[in-house]
Amino acid sequence: MVERRFNPSKLEKLNNPKRLDDFPVDDIIQLMNIKNPEIIIDLGAGTAFFSIPFAKSFPQCKIFAYDVSDIMIEWMEKNIVPKFNNIFPLKMEENNVPNDDNAADVVFMVNVHHELETPEKTLNECYRLLKQGGIIAISDWRKEVSDLGPSFELRCEPDVVKSQLQKSKFQDIKYFVNFPNNFLFIARK
Repeated sequence: MVERRFNPSKLEKLNNPKRLDDFPVDDIIQLMNIKNPEIIIDLGAGTAFFSIPFAKSFPQCKIFAYDVSDIMIEWMEKNIVPKFNNIFPLKMEENNVPNDDNAADVVFMVNVHHELETPEKTLNECYRLLKQGGIIAISDWRKEVSDLGPSFELRCEPDVVKSQLQKSKFQDIKYFVNFPNNFLFIARK
């Protein structure tokens, strides 16, 4: 069986600056058309690599950087919290995010969807977390053979991700492929 989850012992790979060239968060923020969010949730935050550009763009916003790995949480507490007073590393279970209903303006997941055992349950949890009109952004590896990222068999078909978003009641689903290795879905509650 192929391991679905990223190995935390390789966490330094997550901090490669080239990741921002391949997936520029400023462009994603523009595509999401968000203004003055109060709470953003980064699911599967890893090292908070993608939380940081959000924290810089919205310094008044609280960024809850959730991960299932204690190693990742500890790393963020040691390396991110001292530099960013608006990023909060927190522990989660795959389908259980300890946060209030209707709390977040934005929930985003980058290269996490393929790791989910039960994506529909996780998307239902995201729906619960979002305010009415809130935005979910899901980016993951294209279903292509590549030296980067997970094995081909773990990668998600975009049509499947779209169907999962629809089943979880998300609306106004938009699909983008203008990134070298990833696709992106943006949808609203």
